[in-house]
Amino acid sequence: MRNPVLLCLGLSLPLPAQATPCYDFGPIDDVMVEMTATLTPNASLAIARDAVPLFSAHYGTFGPSTVVPIASATKWLSGAVIMSLVDDGLLDLDAPVSTYLPNFTGLAGTMTVRQMFSHTAGTVGDHWAISAANLTLEQAVNVLAQVPLRAPPGTDFYYGGVSMHIAGRVAEVVAGQDWATLFQTRIAGPLQMTATDYLGIGSASNPRIAGGVRSTLADLANFVAMLQQGGNFQGTQVLSPNAVDALFEDQTGGVPITSAPVAAPGLGYAIGAWVERRDAGGRVVEASSQGAFGCTPWVDRERGTSGVFLTADLVVQTDPYSDRVRFACYDALRFRGVECYGGASPTCAGFVRATTNAIPVAGSAAFSAIAHDARPNALGAVVIALAPALPPIQIAGVDIHVDLASSISAVLAADGAGRVVYPAPLTWVPPGTGIFLQFAFLQRPFCQGPDAFVTTHGLAITAQ
Repeated sequence: MRNPVLLCLGLSLPLPAQATPCYDFGPIDDVMVEMTATLTPNASLAIARDAVPLFSAHYGTFGPSTVVPIASATKWLSGAVIMSLVDDGLLDLDAPVSTYLPNFTGLAGTMTVRQMFSHTAGTVGDHWAISAANLTLEQAVNVLAQVPLRAPPGTDFYYGGVSMHIAGRVAEVVAGQDWATLFQTRIAGPLQMTATDYLGIGSASNPRIAGGVRSTLADLANFVAMLQQGGNFQGTQVLSPNAVDALFEDQTGGVPITSAPVAAPGLGYAIGAWVERRDAGGRVVEASSQGAFGCTPWVDRERGTSGVFLTADLVVQTDPYSDRVRFACYDALRFRGVECYGGASPTCAGFVRATTNAIPVAGSAAFSAIAHDARPNALGAVVIALAPALPPIQIAGVDIHVDLASSISAVLAADGAGRVVYPAPLTWVPPGTGIFLQFAFLQRPFCQGPDAFVTTHGLAITAQ
């Protein structure tokens, strides 16, 4: 059976079927190549979806075993240690610090671990004690107990490492173990982070809780994959889903910002991480934890993806590139409930991508299918069906991935940027329903045949 919309495009001569991958990481690699050619020669990048690696690359002298200090990206890892203690009932995020450390008295004794790990505890940002290699963590925190608060707890956001240092000592007290042991047994061991420790900046006896980690691309990729999977890593529940939520959701209470780094997104701060984006309902869908040397681990819960951007340069220079990488991921990686299958063709036409404008929520009237990077103003069609074509149907030498017997079709045209937004409301769709679609466009003249066209891969959409 031939689809009448495809036939109306004038497809006559057969073309050789050619496969194009579902994910186009070319623009992402281009950003990394540009950065390492113009700014810093060494970098690594890893991207995964549902804990399955999709892209991993090293540039310059960086390789799989390269260990670098990650500075403030440490905060997310330390926050995970804290939340593991909350999971076990050993630590209350909202208990006064004096409950655990009696030498904190008066107003300072009212600070909570939640405030300490969201920069709202009222402490100074920095102090020599957190860098003193001749002290233990206990001794350093005893010094900090004598330092007056800068502001009453819970009244403003003031970025720094002092409050997290104090919280690290709380963790040691409630667990009866030193910080290195806590991190190894609760986080690094279960996540197979074999090259990660707190010796990047600081000492073994007085680890910098807010900035001392050194690590590798693979180790950090395991960490963010665990967060993306709701605390699970390869079948082991490292953190509870509630603990993971605390590592994403804003913990500041909306207090005013008195001091923040230049690269701060400014959308809120979780337990050791920046809030990057929220959905229409206010839920945090993306968080990250940038370090001063450019390391940026992130998790995108809308797309089910995680990534690590690893450099050893100043974040004020590298941050625009890490932002560009993540923006490119929005196009390359689809929303949850939207998967590609099959292949796009022909490759001589370039990569035309099919995606959507949102997670496919049953009942949504605003859901749309989108095609990117077609020929500007090209005539085309979209075919939507309730079943895939397995195996693909060959028409004019290219693969059609939807079941034409159950399909509906519409003729359409790309805009001047080669983009189409096709409304596909889900008002009639029950949760769990599968929908399959594919775009096709008349293509550039240098593809084979007088009326050559290009198709996207198939798009499988499951209503949530």
